[in-house]
Amino acid sequence: MYKPLTEWFKKHLGKEVEKVTISNKLEDDPVFILTSQYGYSATMEKINRAQAFANQEKAASYMLAKKTLELNPHHPVIKELLSRVKAASAAGEEVEPEVQEYGTLLYNMGLLNSGFMIEDPTSFINPLQKLLKVGFGLRKDAPIEEIEVDIAGDDEADEAAQETPEEPDVEGEAEVDDGSEEARREEL
Repeated sequence: MYKPLTEWFKKHLGKEVEKVTISNKLEDDPVFILTSQYGYSATMEKINRAQAFANQEKAASYMLAKKTLELNPHHPVIKELLSRVKAASAAGEEVEPEVQEYGTLLYNMGLLNSGFMIEDPTSFINPLQKLLKVGFGLRKDAPIEEIEVDIAGDDEADEAAQETPEEPDVEGEAEVDDGSEEARREEL
């Protein structure tokens, strides 16, 4: 049932993952990334990349973790992704660019959730910014509009807000309390 989705993810992600599988272990997350028992973990991959004289362009493939992308078949996002991939393949078309972007976003979310570093942070940030715009009811391609901001005026407003009113005379209150305390002692 999920074979079209696992094959699409493997093709879409290419050499980023060794394999894509369906998992019944996941509860809340749509995806998770695992490594083999004897392979590099996320922490070892970070240590390897942080080496002082490491040349990342010539890093051997064996020095990178062999990643397995696990999909949660019960998650609504994965179910929707499956329906879109199936619809595209039934029509003999390519999967929409938007769906491909969401697939990459899911993979990057899995990387972060599993402790890995993201190779290309912009591939994670750009779709998130679009989702934020849609979440706030804006068009996902809404342009950034420059506005004129009076920075000096903001400083004056901040200073006025920081001014505190004069505090009431606290000594007068203490005298009243002292008098009532003395009156109580005399009564005893």
